[in-house]
Amino acid sequence: MKEQIKQLIVDNINAWTDTDIYVISLFVYDSNDNPCKPTVTLGYNTEGQVRSTTEFASDEEEARWNYAFWLQNEFFVFGEDETAETVKKWIITSGLPYFEDDEISWDNEELMEKTQDITNAFVSILIDIVRDIHEQGLLTRKFGKELPVIIHELEYYDKIAEQNIKANGEKLVKDFAGWCTGC
Repeated sequence: MKEQIKQLIVDNINAWTDTDIYVISLFVYDSNDNPCKPTVTLGYNTEGQVRSTTEFASDEEEARWNYAFWLQNEFFVFGEDETAETVKKWIITSGLPYFEDDEISWDNEELMEKTQDITNAFVSILIDIVRDIHEQGLLTRKFGKELPVIIHELEYYDKIAEQNIKANGEKLVKDFAGWCTGC
């Protein structure tokens, strides 16, 4: 699964033509609010989008780092449609608990705790992929410089900042991490 996601990311990045991309997005969410169905959506944002949305945000930092103000381009969603079965097989072969939609209940704290390991393991794979992409120099070759690849949800908090430092290195996500922890 890791190699499949990575290849999709690499292929898409190599096809991009926008010249003012400053950040790549790996937006993570659970399909049907089921933590056993994690997904990742690839996208990016541009300096032009920041300029055009700053007036609607509380400040430029929010326009720059809050996904709500980004382009909302979806180059692929891994974990839905034909890739949903790949994710399910990965969960089961990893020895993690798998529950269908009708078995999931947010009221069942014990069940939700068990499924948290799925999210953590899925994000760990994405962290490894981002590290690999940086180590292989893909972004420098494509854009002439390193860009942060942000692994995020719709909410921003300390753990989001920490996972991105782990994936990208502190220097590359310093501004994003600072904004996250200040939210």
